[in-house]
Amino acid sequence: MALKVNINTGAWYGDKEMTLNFPDNWDVSVRESKDAAALDESQIAAAFAEPIGTERIKQLARGKGSAVIIVDDLSRPTPAYLVIPHIVEELKDAGISEESIRFVIGGGSHRPLTKEEIAKKVGQDIASKYEISNHNTFSKTLEDLGHLEDGTPVHINETVVHSDVKIAVCGIIPHSSVGFGGGAKMILPGVAGYDTIAHNHQGKYKGRGRGNLERQGEEKDIRDNAEDVARHVGLDFTVNIVLTRKRDIAGLFMGDMIESYRQGAAFAREVYDTPIPREEVEAADIVIINAYPQDSDPVQVVKSAWPSGVFKNAQKVMINPASDGIEYHGLGDKMDYETYLDKKADEKIDITEDGGIRSKDDFVLLTSNFPKSKFYKSYPNGAMFESWEELISQLESLHHEPKVVVIPYSPIQLPQII
Repeated sequence: MALKVNINTGAWYGDKEMTLNFPDNWDVSVRESKDAAALDESQIAAAFAEPIGTERIKQLARGKGSAVIIVDDLSRPTPAYLVIPHIVEELKDAGISEESIRFVIGGGSHRPLTKEEIAKKVGQDIASKYEISNHNTFSKTLEDLGHLEDGTPVHINETVVHSDVKIAVCGIIPHSSVGFGGGAKMILPGVAGYDTIAHNHQGKYKGRGRGNLERQGEEKDIRDNAEDVARHVGLDFTVNIVLTRKRDIAGLFMGDMIESYRQGAAFAREVYDTPIPREEVEAADIVIINAYPQDSDPVQVVKSAWPSGVFKNAQKVMINPASDGIEYHGLGDKMDYETYLDKKADEKIDITEDGGIRSKDDFVLLTSNFPKSKFYKSYPNGAMFESWEELISQLESLHHEPKVVVIPYSPIQLPQII
């Protein structure tokens, strides 16, 4: 029995520890993943010397004139700043000048990062020395690289297309459509145009399912299409990161876009594996779902939602500060970020007054920045709180000595029912 549970919260926004206090008569268990030790600096350096399925970066880049490093955004918890200095040194050893090394934030149809946010992702030293731009999926200057045989239109960020060496840094994180993030996803959707992303995302291809390495059928799926586009573009090298519970590097798999991703995803399945007794699943009255380390972007709330499909009879309580408070996604909003901001400035916000938790079926959210009007539009039977103490007080009135399961870092946990 655990009556106090410490969790992490606020990825990119302090990475703070939070203590959850429970009533003395509650039965509380915590289901953690198997996890792995964090790599030290020497282990990170060693991984660059032994890439998977291809030459190391400085050999690939020798004789080339320019390079681009594509990095995911803050909606992903990848600690890119821990590996980027190694990539830069490899490129410089190959003879590529600092002025010819550029970075692109490959956020697909997400919002652009600010200068301060870019520094968080790549490191302040890198941010101050190199040209770094945000990909704009609606840009009029994207390069048209034609169509694949299946009809996929290939429109790609011009900086990426015109760089001689193309390198991507990404996290191998469970993803419902492609099994895991990482690999070719840094091209599609990472630096692709709106029509290319829409072709991939909106119905033509099946999803692979969260945590699956293989396609779930014979036909090509969303990941296969992304890999076809990445090959067409010429992604030379990927640096795939598997995370520890605290957002350090548990595993580093780099090299060939396909081989390094597959080896990394296999390791991620072991690290993220979370055994949960079947009797606990069936008996749970409440499941506490912590959205760390993917809890900065309100759009990403779905990345933490898998316990809803496992603990079907339990009340769902999610902890997600949604730290940036910006609920924008270009694919759904069908407009660029500047247009979105202009529209939001003129929008009259109808904030629903919350009457608290009404029943055991309500979805409950503990947050500091999630847009209130958006929450109640998406969850009409929801209840939103800023205070853990108030939330628990209301749950007490509905549940008598409940059995509670805490999932402490849901986005990077894969349930194994035993």
